[in-house]
Amino acid sequence: MRTLTAKPCVTDRARPATLADVAREAGVSIATVSRVLNSKLAVPITPETERRIREASDRLGYRPNAIARALATQRTHTLALFTDEMTDPHFAQMLGPVEQSLRERGYRLAVCSDIEGMLAEGRVDGAILLADPVTGPARFGAIGIPVAYVWSASSACRHCVSWNDTDGAALAVRHLSSLGHARIAGLFGDYPLDGAPPDKVVGFRAAAAAPGAASREWLGSLAPHQFENGYMLVRQALAEKRDWTAIFARNDYLALGALRALREAGVAVPEQVAVVGYNDTELARFADPPLTSVRTPIAECGALAAVRLVEAIESGSSQIVGEELSMRLTIRGSCGAGRTAAE
Repeated sequence: MRTLTAKPCVTDRARPATLADVAREAGVSIATVSRVLNSKLAVPITPETERRIREASDRLGYRPNAIARALATQRTHTLALFTDEMTDPHFAQMLGPVEQSLRERGYRLAVCSDIEGMLAEGRVDGAILLADPVTGPARFGAIGIPVAYVWSASSACRHCVSWNDTDGAALAVRHLSSLGHARIAGLFGDYPLDGAPPDKVVGFRAAAAAPGAASREWLGSLAPHQFENGYMLVRQALAEKRDWTAIFARNDYLALGALRALREAGVAVPEQVAVVGYNDTELARFADPPLTSVRTPIAECGALAAVRLVEAIESGSSQIVGEELSMRLTIRGSCGAGRTAAE
């Protein structure tokens, strides 16, 4: 006589854990579990209760159902981070802090260079735009979701978390002046000459206009890439009589090109010419010599923009108050200060 053995129910064993399962395991309400796992801790919850909930969630292998959550809340809990320059190392500085800031608030991040396509699919609740808040509304004004800009601005403006490139350029020039440089060249490369000059040019001119000082500006596009353009512009300048002892470059790419041109010409940095870059990207740390550079607070601005955007979405508002963060200078060997510090 053959004995039949019951097999375990695969369906029950494979059923995904739910909020109710976690609540039962931790001995709390479903609402409390939801607040903890979605980082909505407006109501005080003791550390011990939070620990029990998270341990229960881990034991049961609970995973949030994003589709169900979106249907229940009419939100995707995803924000877009938009830029035209996906490979720019300056942009890369803000990715980690923005993602961390959103994760702490129960949101996900989608990075894109096509915000209109992302919106057409209804995939995001809001957008952080690495774009000029002055010209941005004409481009993004009709996208229909809350937005926060991250950009340089000469003064705090609505919907933007910013820094001030005028102040940043002036900071660099003042530092060079403090080291005894009175003849400073501004390496700006290619920018539109019609209309108002860029903020970095304004700051450079203002700080370099001290009595007894002499400054010059190198403009133009001699090569398609900024590194090559900086190299070519400084080579061209070296072919003339050198009456300058320091270079301020509007970004680290141009500064690295300048360093190469100076090295090939046998001009010692910083002994004969000091060089300061801008944005303080990873490139600056590994230059030869290491590059002094103005550090924009793009990472901090991005993280703060994420916080303000989530606050606006969850309050049902589209208004974000403008905020401006301060600049600093990371001092390395290329300027002759002989130390690493921040001002």
